[in-house]
Amino acid sequence: MNQGTLLVVGVGGLGCLWAERAHSRCSQFSDLLLIDADEKTFSGSPEAHCLHLDASGEARGAAALPMLAKHRLKEGISEIQPLLDSAELVVILTCLGGGVGTGASAEFANLARKSDCMVVSIVGFPFAEQPMRYQLAEENYSSVYENSNVCIKVSLERLSWQANQRDLDWKDGAGWIEELIEGLLTTLAKVGRINLDLMDFRTIVERPGNATLLVGSGSTNSLSDVVKMARESPLSDLSVDGAKGCWIQVEGGPDMSLYHLNQVTDEFVSLLDPDCQVLLGARTSDEMVGRIRIVAVVSGL
Repeated sequence: MNQGTLLVVGVGGLGCLWAERAHSRCSQFSDLLLIDADEKTFSGSPEAHCLHLDASGEARGAAALPMLAKHRLKEGISEIQPLLDSAELVVILTCLGGGVGTGASAEFANLARKSDCMVVSIVGFPFAEQPMRYQLAEENYSSVYENSNVCIKVSLERLSWQANQRDLDWKDGAGWIEELIEGLLTTLAKVGRINLDLMDFRTIVERPGNATLLVGSGSTNSLSDVVKMARESPLSDLSVDGAKGCWIQVEGGPDMSLYHLNQVTDEFVSLLDPDCQVLLGARTSDEMVGRIRIVAVVSGL
C-alpha cells in the first residue's frame, strides 16, 4: 500500500501516547497524526502531523471541556484534510472521560468516514474510582461507536491488571495495543505467503453485528497458549463464540511450517459459527523466528 494509505491517530493525551508507541513499530508504511490541546504532547514526535486544539487559550489541555475541543477540531480540520483524503484505513486511539478525547474523537471518526476511510477506534474507559469521568465516557461512547467500522472498548482496569502481569506500564498500553496495531497494519502493508488486503478487511468488518480485533503471540512450541491469549485479549470484553465472519492473519518466522499455520488457525476458528466466513492470511519475517502471532478481526457478534 502507498505511504499515507494507513493513518494512526492519537486523540487526547493518553491516546497520543498509545499512537506514538504503536506507530513506532510500523512508521515505514503508515502516517501519524496527534490531536491534543496540550502542546507538550507533541514534543517527542518530530515525524508526526500535529493538530493543536488550544481550547483554553493557554496550551494546557481541555479537561472537562469536550464541546470546546470538538469545536476547535472543526475549526482546524482544513489543516489535516489532505491526510484523510489520501487515507484508506484510519486507526484512532483515544481515552474518554477527559476533554479532548471525549470531545474530538467521535467528530474525527465522523470526518474520516465522510472521506470514505475505514475507521478502527480503540477507546479507553476510565477507572471505576473516577465516577465523573466514567459517566462522561459512557455518555459519549455511542458517538464513537456509531462513527467507527470497528470500535474496541478498553477497560483501563483490565489493561492495568494485564500490565501488572507483564511487568509493564498500563499507560503505555501494556504491550497489547502497539502489538495489535503493528500486526494489523503490517498485514495490510506487506506482501505475505497468503495475502489479505483492505477489501478483505472491509468484507468481514461490514457484516451485521458487532466486530472486534484480537491479538495473541508466543512460541511455536505452545500454539494453544497463543490462541488462548488472542481469545482472552484484554482489549475487548466481547465473546467471539459464534462469530459469523473472521479475518485472521498468522505471522511467524521462516521456520513456521504448514502444520503451525493449520493448527493455530483451526484451533482459533473451532468455536466460531460453523458457517463462519474465514479469510486467512500468512506471512513470515526474520524477527519472528521461533514465535507466532495471530491478529484477527471477528464480526457478526
